[in-house]
Amino acid sequence: MTTPLELVVLDMAGTTVLDDGVVEQAFQRAAERTGVADRMPWDEALDYVRVTMGQSKIDVFTHLSGGDAEAAARATAAFEGAYAEIVSEQGVSEIPGAADAIQGLKVVRTQTSSVHAVAVAGDTVSDVESGRRAGAGFVAGVLTGAHDRPALSAAGADAVLSDVTALRGVLAQRDLLPLVATS
Repeated sequence: MTTPLELVVLDMAGTTVLDDGVVEQAFQRAAERTGVADRMPWDEALDYVRVTMGQSKIDVFTHLSGGDAEAAARATAAFEGAYAEIVSEQGVSEIPGAADAIQGLKVVRTQTSSVHAVAVAGDTVSDVESGRRAGAGFVAGVLTGAHDRPALSAAGADAVLSDVTALRGVLAQRDLLPLVATS
């Protein structure tokens, strides 16, 4: 028997909002401003950023800084500032149809009865792994962001979707929508 879903958790950049390289740009600005990645060629640092997309920024910066926790904390703060700057400069756009897809779900914000009553969707291996480790009842990967179908599948996604607009249909198809339904 499947547990009806009570909560849907969605990643932002690459899942509901187009990334268009904003995360990478913010990493680069933060690295340039703090020198956190000066110990390696930028191409190597950027490759690491791409592989670890979706993971905690402080963990990524800790690696890039060679384990220097203070430098990683400064770089994380610089990343947050740079991300806000870039969004302010360039704006952001939704993944086409994402707002409608989200509004089509009646989402219970808190007090879920069980972690099995939670659905998670994201565009990175880290998003999928986090949902799996948390014990979410349904975990979806979406192809509008950082990682591809084989990576998301290998991470344990229950479904890999072209974009977040397919989430509601997949949940309905699997009879997971009794509590997360249109109003």
